Amino acid sequence: MKKIISALKTVLGFRAYQWIAGISFVVFLMLYLTTLPASYTGGYSSLMALEYLNPTLISFSVLMALLVALLVPLIIYLIRQGQKSSKSSATGGVLIGVLAPMLCCSPILPITIGFIATLLPTLGGTFGVQIQGFIATHQIELFSLASLLLWFALYQNARKVICDVQCEV
Repeated sequence: MKKIISALKTVLGFRAYQWIAGISFVVFLMLYLTTLPASYTGGYSSLMALEYLNPTLISFSVLMALLVALLVPLIIYLIRQGQKSSKSSATGGVLIGVLAPMLCCSPILPITIGFIATLLPTLGGTFGVQIQGFIATHQIELFSLASLLLWFALYQNARKVICDVQCEV
């Protein structure tokens, strides 16, 4: 935790990175607020989904948007310093957080499974519906996993920022 705080102090000490964090927070908060309730809207993401928000979805939206907003300036800072950033955990967290509710109730998954089943006839049946049921049933666990991935990405990138400051090689 100390590494994350120290890295954020280093990076957010610059006004440009503060702006990047603020804009990222607003953009990702709107993204999460409109996509997380997709299981209640038939897989659609729009401003109409805001009426389906509950305290749990709002909490996950704020948490994931905050983590991404802190992560984006760190990644940009590392890239500008010529270091490699850890983007895979961040990408996984964002994708799980956005795609899980959309795949739950939208026709995307059954269409994809149906297309694959035409190529591999043994795959047919209700496989797509089973996956949708799993996602709908375990939605909170998937959001928790997405948050943990974002937290891990934040830690990895913070460690690299601190190492860059302290480990002049």
